[in-house]
Amino acid sequence: MEDQHSLTVNGSGSSAGGDYNKVKIRGEGTISNDMSCNEFKTYGTSEVRGNMKVKNYVVYGDSEVQGNVDAEFVKVYGNTQMNSDAHIEKTKVRGMIEVKGKFTGDFVDVKGALNVKGDIEVEELSLTGGLESDGLLNAENIEISLRYEGSKVREIGGKKITVRKKARFIPFTSHAGRLQTSIIEGDEIY
Repeated sequence: MEDQHSLTVNGSGSSAGGDYNKVKIRGEGTISNDMSCNEFKTYGTSEVRGNMKVKNYVVYGDSEVQGNVDAEFVKVYGNTQMNSDAHIEKTKVRGMIEVKGKFTGDFVDVKGALNVKGDIEVEELSLTGGLESDGLLNAENIEISLRYEGSKVREIGGKKITVRKKARFIPFTSHAGRLQTSIIEGDEIY
């Protein structure tokens, strides 16, 4: 993909899908079909009306993908909605990601919010923010630090599972973190 052209949208614009090296959207941009690229950055609002295959996907505003997402690295400081399945090797959430299908990957670091309608299957999950899933959370290593947000997962399964209350930054607040689940199964549970 290094030989592919790049796409930059400043203001408002749209483009057909295809193969790109870099896609940068500053403003409002729409990709009307399947696309693949090395780097996709949104500094405003973006929509992909197909599947997305990307190495680095960075969101500083709002982004929506109608199809499946296949990514090596995703970093979200705003809001991202994935309307189908997502496979992301490394995920860093400082805003919010919503996945309407299943979520798979290697490493997930959530200090914002992750909402998944289907199952979550990853190697490692580190959670300080909020997590909601109607399915099974399955990982080798799960570390959940409850601070402000309430988390709700139907089932949790893994090798090593750690759940702990974390000190709040703001004293005297009444919003303590909590975890609601039906089943927790693991080799080591702390």
